[in-house]
Amino acid sequence: MNINVADRPWRMLIGGELLAGRIGATMPVVHPGDESVIAEIPLGGAGDADDAVSAARAASGPWARLPITERAAPSEQTSLSALRLGEPAQNLIPAGVLNVVTGTGDVVGDRLVAHPDVPRIAFTGSEAVGRRVLARAAASPAVKTVTLELGGKNPLLVFADADVPAAVDGALRGMNFRWQGQSCGSTSRLFVQRALFEQFIAELSGRMRSLKIGDPLLDSTDVGPLVSRVHYERVRKFIDRGRKDPKLELVTGGSASDRKGYFVPPTLFTAAGGPHGPLFTEEIFGPVLVAAPFDDYEEAIALANSLPVGLTASVWTTSLHTALAAARDLAAGYVWVNWSSEHIAGSSFGGVKNSGLGREESLEEIESYTQHKNVYLRF
Repeated sequence: MNINVADRPWRMLIGGELLAGRIGATMPVVHPGDESVIAEIPLGGAGDADDAVSAARAASGPWARLPITERAAPSEQTSLSALRLGEPAQNLIPAGVLNVVTGTGDVVGDRLVAHPDVPRIAFTGSEAVGRRVLARAAASPAVKTVTLELGGKNPLLVFADADVPAAVDGALRGMNFRWQGQSCGSTSRLFVQRALFEQFIAELSGRMRSLKIGDPLLDSTDVGPLVSRVHYERVRKFIDRGRKDPKLELVTGGSASDRKGYFVPPTLFTAAGGPHGPLFTEEIFGPVLVAAPFDDYEEAIALANSLPVGLTASVWTTSLHTALAAARDLAAGYVWVNWSSEHIAGSSFGGVKNSGLGREESLEEIESYTQHKNVYLRF
């Protein structure tokens, strides 16, 4: 794999300038496909976050009349793309409107969340970190608007009358194997009506075995590597727990890859006796799918709604009555019927229960960055 990003300096965007940061330290970017260091990027600190906030407050022109401009603190595991975005932005938008500060969440992220001059926080990530963001924002001297797009353990329901080939395609697409299941919206809990269960699992597992693992930059690749060594080891621990659980059956995948990099093959566990253990309750955020049968509509909805999260859900049926009932009864912020994974441009995306607060990708998100003002005039 050859990604030519090493032979150049990477800089943060602060106040319209590309900067190395106050302390000039760097952190490595590791290619997850071969574990090589492909770049060194700035390791920003609290002072850099402060500079970004000051630059945003000073943004010139009509932008200065808006309640907030953008201060971005990307995940330390995915910072390179954010820095690349900042480079053309330097010459496309006024200085200070977009600022990109790289570093660790406990330093840069914490400073931005707690900063008294940052009135608006938008966070995407895990439920655990989302709770810390909410608590840290609440402790700030300033009252803030906070939206959270958090994790999910999302159900995909296949009823006996479903179009089976289409539903198998939907289960594959819903797992987002192209990016290794590393999506909060992945439908990683599969529930199939009992009369169809064995046939469906046989067809789905066959398709999963055929997926090609390899270089994520190649169009021919279906499944690439996980984002980091730490995350790879976490996913492997879940798989190892599943293999040791006598109530779960490993249908496909699960083996450790013999290639360098953080590769995990698409893995499917079934629980013929019903959902059991942490693989059914915890967000794995990897290419691991768990499946169990259900007998009737009521049981399917109960299984789908049994967790304290509710981001997405997918329903497969040829019955309009079942489709509309499930869309009503599922506790999820985004429900697909006879489809999965795709986000429709302009439609709001977000979760219920512990999957977050607020909506994104829509007018609701844009409005959340504004303040309503009522003016009463008499002359």
